[in-house]
Amino acid sequence: MTNNLEKYTAATQLLCGTFTLQNGYISPLVSADIVALKAIGMDPNIWRFARFPKDTTDAFDSYFSRVLSDSDCLLFTIRCGTTHNVIGFTRLKNIELAEKRVEIGTWLTGQYQGKGLNRFIKQQLLQVAFEILQLDEIYCFVSEENQPSIKSLLAFGFEVDATKQRLSPTKVAEKEMPQHYIFITAKSFGRLS
Repeated sequence: MTNNLEKYTAATQLLCGTFTLQNGYISPLVSADIVALKAIGMDPNIWRFARFPKDTTDAFDSYFSRVLSDSDCLLFTIRCGTTHNVIGFTRLKNIELAEKRVEIGTWLTGQYQGKGLNRFIKQQLLQVAFEILQLDEIYCFVSEENQPSIKSLLAFGFEVDATKQRLSPTKVAEKEMPQHYIFITAKSFGRLS
């Protein structure tokens, strides 16, 4: 899959270069960002709705090693628009070019949550997926408990498909977490732009 995604690198970098005037923006992950992401990534506020919190060094390192070794995704650092400091991470994962769909995942360090930055980040991520990769659908699974994220996505134009809701295992073996399938299509996004 890596070879399939390499052809999108230059176009993605060019598009991301136009985002820096926003309150928060994405840029392709570079190795220098990894140290900063590890420094902020164990913030318990990030993981309060997670099935498997990554708020310890071992848990975060294991998670981030898997992320970095995943060949069917595009990785992005989230930066503050005024300071340009690293404030989070997002990715297009499980990219299915033939099916023209992709899953997204995003986290922001606690002090930047609830400030409206997620809207800027999602807008940019969707531009990469729909304009560069030419996909038709973007989706994510969001914990039923994560109402801030659900409300933010719905306000942005995403929809819930109740037929694709799933129960996911959690760190607590006897507990499964309901997760909503939330999606947006290229057509819907085009109406919002």
